[in-house]
Amino acid sequence: MRILFVDNLLFEGDAARPWFDLQPHLGLMSLAAVASAAGHEATIFDPKRALVEGSLSWNGGLYDEIARTIVDQAPEVVGFTALGCNFHCVVAVARAVRALRPSLPLLLGGPHATILHREILERLACFDAIARHEAEDYLEAMLAALGSDRMAAVPGVTWRDRHGRIVCNPGMPKVDALDALPVPAYAGYPLAELGLGSIRVEAGRGCPFSCTFCSTASFFGRAYRLKSSRRLVAEMDALNTRYGFADFKLNHDLFTVNRKKVLEFCAEVSPRGYRWACSARVDCVDDDLLAAMAQAGCTSIYFGIESGSEAMQVSSRKRLDLTLVEPVLATTERLGISTTTSFIIGYPEETHADQAATLDLAGRLHLRPLNRSQIHLLTPEPGTMLLEHHRDSLEMDRRRCGFNLPRFGADDDSLIDSDPELFVTHFHLPTLIARERNVLVAALWRQLAPMPAEAFRSLLERWDGSLSAFADDAHAWWLAAGSAGSEVPRDALARFAASVFGRGAPLVSLLRYTAACDPPPPERRSLPAQRAAEGRPRLSAGAAVLREIHDVARLGVSVLGLNDEARDHLVVLPAAADRPLRAYLVDESTADLLEVLAAPNGESILAFVEPRDIERLHALHLIEGDAGEGHAASAPA
Repeated sequence: MRILFVDNLLFEGDAARPWFDLQPHLGLMSLAAVASAAGHEATIFDPKRALVEGSLSWNGGLYDEIARTIVDQAPEVVGFTALGCNFHCVVAVARAVRALRPSLPLLLGGPHATILHREILERLACFDAIARHEAEDYLEAMLAALGSDRMAAVPGVTWRDRHGRIVCNPGMPKVDALDALPVPAYAGYPLAELGLGSIRVEAGRGCPFSCTFCSTASFFGRAYRLKSSRRLVAEMDALNTRYGFADFKLNHDLFTVNRKKVLEFCAEVSPRGYRWACSARVDCVDDDLLAAMAQAGCTSIYFGIESGSEAMQVSSRKRLDLTLVEPVLATTERLGISTTTSFIIGYPEETHADQAATLDLAGRLHLRPLNRSQIHLLTPEPGTMLLEHHRDSLEMDRRRCGFNLPRFGADDDSLIDSDPELFVTHFHLPTLIARERNVLVAALWRQLAPMPAEAFRSLLERWDGSLSAFADDAHAWWLAAGSAGSEVPRDALARFAASVFGRGAPLVSLLRYTAACDPPPPERRSLPAQRAAEGRPRLSAGAAVLREIHDVARLGVSVLGLNDEARDHLVVLPAAADRPLRAYLVDESTADLLEVLAAPNGESILAFVEPRDIERLHALHLIEGDAGEGHAASAPA
């Protein structure tokens, strides 16, 4: 049987300038390996890679293009996976596949489908069956039973029988013997072509904690499991031998819960000289364990802190001792381990004082030399205690928040609006703090976080280092500008800074330039540069004209030391999958021309532009389809 697994379509950044993480999907590779071992022909289709390669288009035709790509591969079964943030896309693609191949079995799995299995089959006719929880142990039986009443004997499956009735087979399947699973089918992805500096490896499953906002335990259960150190290192060795990987991301929400097993892993992996990263809680590490991890090649740890407020630690059931956070980071710094500290704002019970404590802790930690803070806007997830307590008070707004996929299809709005339960991540919970402020703070942090440390520190000096005081003034500015209810623009931070320091300030120049460059995070890939229609030249997509700005492209962060007002003009062409970032100083006449061309339908003026001016734009590689590297610049770092 030919089974095609379809990877999640996820993105970062914003819809106008998206970035894609091309890391292989560990769950799908595990299922593909199980299917192959059972004699089936299993392949994986990743729409993210197809977008980056240019075979799919990031527009309203995306769903139909994905469906045609799936059908063209002539599968006998299609297995979709979905998260809440992209479920409307999965539904639209499944419906399009159903229209093209009405009898093709369409299966669905993953955390979102596991928790909402009955509701999905009741309301969406495009899926035939849902594989709940961990499917490796029953996948072969499920495939063999497709289309027959034998499906009733497969635990953990929700399906439609021949009469159209929905049957929920009992069982919450989980894989206890992780070492007995076949090695994930990494060959399902063209790893040699993806340009990945590191690779994810599944270290284990399950979480013993009960945070109110997290659905991990609803899918994997609370049974904490790790692969044996021998098995885990053997997978790393195989990836090193075959593909050359020596840098690994160990996939487990809480790798360090079992101290003995972590030490066994450290002893096993240490002779290899590999570099590796993991996730942990600050109360599940100690100085000796961290020293052993560093000695064994650990270079990075992700710590979920979630709140800087003691009250919110109790309310969310995270229950961290916040006095441990900075001492643990002091130890990781001493050992040379970089860290990420993650926070959430927008809890229903969060007060202004609670959020101020979170923001100030996140800002303070962000200034540590080896740490980067993240601030996320709370998203309601099915299967969480938080949603159970507040499901009757969900509210909708039209702004894209978090990682929700854009609404490309004409029917997306009506589909999502009609069913808050299935599409809950597009909604939000009512909060004591105005939603407007929460959205603004999260958006401004996405613009603040990539700033060079010197610039971040220089900016916050105006507020005595307090990120919460900065947020208070930024919110007041936002309201005074009459921007309530609108999307937060990519250059909102630069605009706010200009209102405080003056438009000509060097710091503002740096922020304006950074907003125009908007470089993707490491190992994220952007869409390829658009190609011009034959015979119709136009300004390259994303080109930005920055009037009266310092020459940040040349000076970088050293621009902060300048005293003069900004007088230069820059044109910035952001990096894309097939071109580097380019930034040029231009004269006033060229800036005038580019500003007109950058306006909607501005390319129409090219018919009236002198040929020598067009040649000047071609020489700078600012016209779509231009080849050549030209002068490339990097965003300040």
